[in-house]
Amino acid sequence: MRLWLNTLLRLAWGIYFALTSIYCILAFLPYTFCAFIKAPPYPWMPWFVHHQAGLYWAASAAVVAANWGLRESWRQTNKVFLAGIAVLAVGGIYLTFRPFLPGLESNRAAYGWSLASLLALGALSLWRSANVQQQNVQQQNVQQQNVQQQNVQPKPDAGTVVETAGARLFGYSGGLLIAIIVSLIYVSGARIRVYSETHTLSFHSADVELAFWSLVSHCALAIAVLSALNLICLIAARTRRQRLVLCGLTGALLVVALCTTMTHFLNSAMSFDGWGARIYATSLALALTLWGFSLVLPFLTKRKSKIATEAAATRKLFSWRNLGTWIAITVLAALALASRSLIGGEDWNGFVGSTWALVFWIAMSLCLFRLRPVRAKYSIVVIAGTLLVSAFVYKGLQATEIFWGRALGSTDDEISRKFEEYGQRDASFELAHQVLGNGRAQNCGDFCRILRQYTNIRDTHIRAGVNLVEELTRAQGERPNIFIFVIDSMRPDYLGAYNPEHVDYTPNLDALARDSVVFKNVYTHYAGTSLSEPAIWSGALLLHTHFPEPFAKVNSLQTMAQADGYQMVVSYDSVLRQVLPASQDLIKLDTNKSLWNQYEACSTVQQLESTLDGRQDKSHPVLFYAQPMNVHQFARNDMPSLVSQHWQSRPGMNSRITAEVHWVDSCLGGFFGYLKQRGMYDNSVIVIASDHGDATGEFGRISHSTSIWPEIMRVPLIIHVPTKMRTHLVYDDSRIAALTDIAPTLYYLLGHRPIRENPLYGRPLLAETKQELDLYPKRDLLLASDVRAVYGILTADGRYLYATYDSPEQSYLFDLKTDANAERNVLTPALKQHYDEEIIEHLQLIADYYGYKPGIGSLVASSRR
Repeated sequence: MRLWLNTLLRLAWGIYFALTSIYCILAFLPYTFCAFIKAPPYPWMPWFVHHQAGLYWAASAAVVAANWGLRESWRQTNKVFLAGIAVLAVGGIYLTFRPFLPGLESNRAAYGWSLASLLALGALSLWRSANVQQQNVQQQNVQQQNVQQQNVQPKPDAGTVVETAGARLFGYSGGLLIAIIVSLIYVSGARIRVYSETHTLSFHSADVELAFWSLVSHCALAIAVLSALNLICLIAARTRRQRLVLCGLTGALLVVALCTTMTHFLNSAMSFDGWGARIYATSLALALTLWGFSLVLPFLTKRKSKIATEAAATRKLFSWRNLGTWIAITVLAALALASRSLIGGEDWNGFVGSTWALVFWIAMSLCLFRLRPVRAKYSIVVIAGTLLVSAFVYKGLQATEIFWGRALGSTDDEISRKFEEYGQRDASFELAHQVLGNGRAQNCGDFCRILRQYTNIRDTHIRAGVNLVEELTRAQGERPNIFIFVIDSMRPDYLGAYNPEHVDYTPNLDALARDSVVFKNVYTHYAGTSLSEPAIWSGALLLHTHFPEPFAKVNSLQTMAQADGYQMVVSYDSVLRQVLPASQDLIKLDTNKSLWNQYEACSTVQQLESTLDGRQDKSHPVLFYAQPMNVHQFARNDMPSLVSQHWQSRPGMNSRITAEVHWVDSCLGGFFGYLKQRGMYDNSVIVIASDHGDATGEFGRISHSTSIWPEIMRVPLIIHVPTKMRTHLVYDDSRIAALTDIAPTLYYLLGHRPIRENPLYGRPLLAETKQELDLYPKRDLLLASDVRAVYGILTADGRYLYATYDSPEQSYLFDLKTDANAERNVLTPALKQHYDEEIIEHLQLIADYYGYKPGIGSLVASSRR
């Protein structure tokens, strides 16, 4: 009981210091500082920050209590123990008066605190070992004195390991059994996920081949891991201090594996590399390994001798003594089967899924080994031979996949992409596939470095602002009310106005569309909210930063509202808190939302209607902006469950999204009715759009922000114009448009003309003559991730989509005319060079306009300082 209690205490204080370090590194990285620190998605994050000092004292108490033996430590004057308490007390006093988490900024101080937290985690793990070691030495001295007095042999204490003759190694049969079970569980989980999305149990030859390759990969990895562990055991058995060597070599192997994984994650998911990334990854790996040993070693020192172990092997698999183990296996299997559903779209680059898969491997291995503790004796020759044969078989199957994997594709590249797509549903396979050397991890080359110099730029004070017209003066004539609803993550194919054959649940937006202009080929420049929303307000391409300072110089909508005497009313979301100053002229809604994913359409509309009814001075028109999160994958709202609504799924569509879009439609429908009842509908400009789309898995792709695909970059745009204005306007709803065109279009409608022609600026989508529309030539759209150095080009009037990724370096070109879902890569080396040069030209043009010099203030430069 004491051992389990001590373990829980060690687990508690370790989690505190690990979370503190992770929080600090999130603050250091520009994107996560904006998306996680400034706008926390989980309620525990602000609570954790505000209670830093109290949690530290609780963690320190857990550290001290986990060492037990307090009376012995005080009585025997254990200097290591007392010194540790003194250091903990000094840290607690400092944090009580100067907690650093609430004031973290995205700078080197945050990076320093992240390393300091890991140093504390590692040091406390070693402190326990040193403390216990000193206690053991003192106890041994007492025992030796008793021996001299009683002339008897000393008995080994609890911390002494009884050596056994010969090295007992891990049996390959047990490892293969574990690999097969883990593979089958995750394959079943992937099939469950497919069924939940498609409601069909069809099983094709491609599915059989993917399941087969998953089984092969797991078995190959199991043999490799067991061979490494067995070699370590053999080496340790030939030394005088077997336990020390065994722990040291195993720990070194874990540190290297964790460091490599973390470095790859920071590089590929965050575009963060260099010495800064390597130092953090190494520190994290070392601290977690030391902490892990502090959790596991107490159990190992309590092991029985070889006789007890062999006796356990004779137990029946199904017995009351093994009931707890079987319950643990059942719970682990259930969690693994539901892991993708539980994690959902919140998994960041597969990191959470892979981490859970690794934990599942270890936990399931311990449980199965407890039920079937197979031990064996192998020679080095047998181990090496087994490893070589398994590697030969694995690589042989991989080399001939073009023959046995025809159901997956006709080329090696197509088959590899199918494996990657399957890995989106099977995290265990994805992890095994990458560990076996099939990942695309690459060092950041010259082109990658260039892209990263223009990405996640720090502390940028822009030189030039955005001026959509030469001179902005107060609009003449009637000024309509303007209502802008940007439904986060809503795709156009989930609206009846764009997909009438399959969508029957958006009657209100469809009715608005019939009374408005529906633009059919609209794209966002940015794959995520943190850059897309500021670009809507600016009406222009911006530097890849969170956010340009001072933003007022590029805020075209705010400038127009002030010039034309508009009363600004906004749903004060996490992005607008950063870019809109809190002034008396700004009416802020949704100020009671503590998390950015709680912004919800119905709540916002209710507050808007109350605000409009309660205005004292109605001589000023209203400019309203809201970005509700109902459809977003992280949404947290009070919408009734799908079951309670008896919601019917639509073939090929995500049921959660269809239900959320229907909910938004009903909320907005109520607002449209409100405008009509008060005679405001015919005197209002209403804009319905989305900041970006979302990949929901139908093509093996999920989420947004980190990648560029048609379903992510294509967005809806519906503009309702007052009848008096619309009769004098022309438009081309089939032309390529962008979200940056919204602000220039509003300028044009209010009479602020002509809109300046600039490659960074948007252009009006409505004009009085077709000739005026044609003055703005066709253009290629620069596309970008808002997280990492991923860029793209939409060219040839929307026919070709090119995307290039920094690390691992990969590029794609899709002909959307013949391949609308972007499933066939038609890129050639010559075209890649052409599009890469075009992307660099766009980035240089943006940098020159705003006065940014590459290498100064960028994340890469910052990490090297």
